Amino acid sequence: MTPDRILIVEDEAIVAMDLRLHLQALGYDLVGTASDGEEALELARRTRPDLALMDISLESRGDGIEAASRLQTLGVPVVFLTAYADEDTLERAKRSRPYGYLVKPFDERALHSTIEMALFRHRMERELQSRESRFRALIENTLDLVVILDPSGGLRYASPSALRMLGYRSGERPGTSAFTLVHPEDQPAAARLMQELLDHPQAPRSLEIRARHRRTGWRILELRAQNALEVPGVEGILIHARDVTERRQNELERRAMDAKLQQAQKLESLGVLAGGIAHDFNNLLMGIMGQVGLALMDVPEGHPMARRLRQVETAAKRAADLTGQLLAYSGRGRFLVEPLDLSRLVEEMGGLLETVISKKARLEYHFAPDLPPIEGDATQIRQVLMNLITNASDAMGEAPGRIRITTGILTCEAETPVLAGSAPPGAAVFLEVADTGAGMDEATLQRIFDPFFTTKFTGRGLGLAAVLGIVRGHHGAIQVHSRPGEGTAFRLLFAPARQGQPQEIQVRTGSQPYFGHGTILVVDDEEAVLDVAAHSLERSGFTVRTARNGREGLDRFRAEAEEIRMLVLDLTMPEMSGEEVLAAIRAGGGSGASVPILISSGYSTAHLAPEFQRHGQIAFLQKPYGPKDLLRKVQECLGD
Repeated sequence: MTPDRILIVEDEAIVAMDLRLHLQALGYDLVGTASDGEEALELARRTRPDLALMDISLESRGDGIEAASRLQTLGVPVVFLTAYADEDTLERAKRSRPYGYLVKPFDERALHSTIEMALFRHRMERELQSRESRFRALIENTLDLVVILDPSGGLRYASPSALRMLGYRSGERPGTSAFTLVHPEDQPAAARLMQELLDHPQAPRSLEIRARHRRTGWRILELRAQNALEVPGVEGILIHARDVTERRQNELERRAMDAKLQQAQKLESLGVLAGGIAHDFNNLLMGIMGQVGLALMDVPEGHPMARRLRQVETAAKRAADLTGQLLAYSGRGRFLVEPLDLSRLVEEMGGLLETVISKKARLEYHFAPDLPPIEGDATQIRQVLMNLITNASDAMGEAPGRIRITTGILTCEAETPVLAGSAPPGAAVFLEVADTGAGMDEATLQRIFDPFFTTKFTGRGLGLAAVLGIVRGHHGAIQVHSRPGEGTAFRLLFAPARQGQPQEIQVRTGSQPYFGHGTILVVDDEEAVLDVAAHSLERSGFTVRTARNGREGLDRFRAEAEEIRMLVLDLTMPEMSGEEVLAAIRAGGGSGASVPILISSGYSTAHLAPEFQRHGQIAFLQKPYGPKDLLRKVQECLGD
């Protein structure tokens, strides 16, 4: 598949160069850069780009809005770039019908999503225009149905196009009442039209009705009728009828497509919001769980205060579970990606699944033989399965029934219908959970993945939202089939793994306290995190240095590089991110080239793991974590 071709129209050289670098990193093909509208038009005529990124404020030869209008007459969609977001600018921009509007400064994610949505919208519009053109040519180049009725509605004449439109030959039904062909629900409106034509002979009337085709059922006809009783040679009610069935279907499809696009945009926005909230809450929970963990180390077992502290710890862990679901919904919740056999994973969970379903529900398994593995995170896929099984059991209530878990392979095409996500092209591995419960109506079905939407009295509405985020994070799709009273089936579609076989997950356990030595540098912009990490490490024998941002952390490491045995580095910080600090330390040579580094974040870092691993010995720790979690990771990194 060839990359989409982008034209940059920007008179600021530095901004244009920055855009060029971002677009190249995202895999787009750049056809050129123009600094004014005339140059942009000339380039567009020669190169025919798929999209133009247009600065609204161009200094010479016309502004960007005028140029955008002319570019779009060439069929080139335009996304505006501007440093201004005032109402006047927005109103002027809207008149040129842009496909996107980005306010500077913007990040690469916003640029990428805006470009992709603009290209998608343009492709959809071209497809719709193509279909409408074909339909218009069909209608305009064939004769409409012409009918002459007597005052009582009897058929006097029907043109030859009656055969094409309704399946009747011209002259086949003389004298027959035309009302016998009209749908019963539309007959009152047709009778009123006839009466109005008789009462007001000079006023034409229009009406849309359903008429019976001789063989294929009901057709939608658009009628224009006038009283021609006094017209020689006609002497009747003259009706021109056009078959608009396909047009109405196209309008319904367009509305459905628009609704799907709006739903995708809404889910993307909610995903970003959910991820940001989860990240911030994880930092807050980090302080709570860390301080509770430290306090429990100081309180003797059996002390009344220990029980209360454990209750606080339990509540904090439940809150952490909720933020984990928010991260899953945002698609940033994966931890360990490896080849997985879905059939074996389900089989291993069989005993656990039996404990969460109703006593009257029966689990059935149907596993496809020789199922290819997928690339995924076992913990997250288990969460998906548990959520679906729990929902299936709740849908059946206390009624007896069965829950069927099926794995297999099917072929996906571009037209394969999905309720959410993107179906992987070609062969896909699927996991299906089907129940015999109450089922859902169409209105409920369209909202099941919305965060905080629930039909359960005690539900939080995050279970299916998390399922969507996890599947979307695995680049998969979800099909849902449900009808009231007929049960529900959730089918998850995944691309097969490119190579490798499923791996056993090794769990390391140990109960001996860990004591270390040496200096560890902790870099984090959250005071609570620094405090917990420093106290935890100092209790275990380490000397701790701290820094409150990336720049300070890099300076401190360079000043004490020979003494520092390890770094604990937050990923998201002001001034310099954890990734930038990591790259600078590794590039500096000396002890920095090999010092163990532990990356921590309120987000999952699995999607960054391949990029980080090129920097040598790197480990990851998900926030919120307690003292024991930190010490276990430090022990692994140092090999003690």
